[in-house]
Amino acid sequence: MRYLKNIILLLLGVSYWVDMFLVHVILMLAYAALILAQDIGGRNLKRFDVSTTYAFLLLITNVAHMVVLSGLSDDPWFFTKSYSEELSGKAIFVFNMGSVVILEALRFFIKIDNNLSPTQVRSLQLKFWPVFLISAGIFSLSNFINPLLWSVGSVGSFISLIVQGSILLLSFIAHSTKRNIIVVLLYTVFLSVWALQYSFLRMTILIPWVAYLSGDIIASGSLYKIHSYSKGVVILAFLIFPPLFTFLGNKRSDLYGKEKLSASVNLLSSNQELEGQSITSRLSIIPQVSNIILLTRKNGFYNGETLSYFKYVFIPRFIWPDKPLIRQGQWFAVEIGNAYYNKQGKANNSVNMTVPGEFYLNFGWTGLIMGCLLFGGVMATIWNVTDYNSLYGWVFRFYLIFLGLFSLGADLQVVPTLVAYVILYKALLFVGRFF
Repeated sequence: MRYLKNIILLLLGVSYWVDMFLVHVILMLAYAALILAQDIGGRNLKRFDVSTTYAFLLLITNVAHMVVLSGLSDDPWFFTKSYSEELSGKAIFVFNMGSVVILEALRFFIKIDNNLSPTQVRSLQLKFWPVFLISAGIFSLSNFINPLLWSVGSVGSFISLIVQGSILLLSFIAHSTKRNIIVVLLYTVFLSVWALQYSFLRMTILIPWVAYLSGDIIASGSLYKIHSYSKGVVILAFLIFPPLFTFLGNKRSDLYGKEKLSASVNLLSSNQELEGQSITSRLSIIPQVSNIILLTRKNGFYNGETLSYFKYVFIPRFIWPDKPLIRQGQWFAVEIGNAYYNKQGKANNSVNMTVPGEFYLNFGWTGLIMGCLLFGGVMATIWNVTDYNSLYGWVFRFYLIFLGLFSLGADLQVVPTLVAYVILYKALLFVGRFF
């Protein structure tokens, strides 16, 4: 398989220079599928880490790209009058080649420790109900002190993350022991329905299910051996989420709470056709990376302008209360003409640059390759400094697994967040030694 992968990588580069963008996308599909087959395609799980989920992201993203480049969709969200097929193809290539470098760096540097020892598994089996109560307690408390959590930055967001990450651990324990599976399933349903009602972002509905399924995969050691409940969840997700995604995108500002839940149930029980951004077009990176290429043609490369916040980002806000807010997505939206600043100085929209896109915007092809190589190495190092020996480790690794499914972050702003999380993770482990 290594030789086949090397041939595919060679052909990926050639496809750009001969402007065969559809062929390039097909080759990327083959590349991502090959990685997934190596990791989870056989009877025994070879590895399951952030590189595995990132390969899955590249697979489904390039399915979306194949749909648009082959003319199978006229969804207006794929194109605007600003894009051409040539521009879209170059945007896809920038993202894909940066992603290949990131993925290869992850594959090279991550230490594979997928199999937990029998001692670790037995130790974890005793922790199901304590972990469940901690998770439920944090969830209940966070709904009363949510503004306070967000006011303390990374500390608050990491505490909130414990609820979602605990599902990964609970699912692993339940499926390892074949006990309490229904408890975890119902808790996952509850968190997903709660997100449906009260969250502005659609992906928060999926996050608990990513944790649940990932825990089952790790426990089962094979996709073929996952529980029948998990197989049913996958089938239902393909049937339910695409129309729900489009519907919630249209109604996110109009509905809230029980009204939102009721309207979603009515939608799924009817056969009405929906207009709006489809999940396929949402998976495409054509709009944002095409705009990045347009910016470089207009203004030249930005030479690190979007990364200037790295000079002060690690200074704690309690030391510098007036530290500037980092809102790169808002800056980018304004820069490409998709947003404006209001009187309070806040933009009315935010657009993700993607990690490869931001490297290209600043430094061109050389920066794209070298930057993505460094980024992949940093992500792999962060994975390696965590483990499955504590609740915090499961939470942290779940966050990385989740990031793999969502482009490893909207832009390079994810790096300071991860560094802050590593510090918190290590601090919690240190404090835990005394209790």
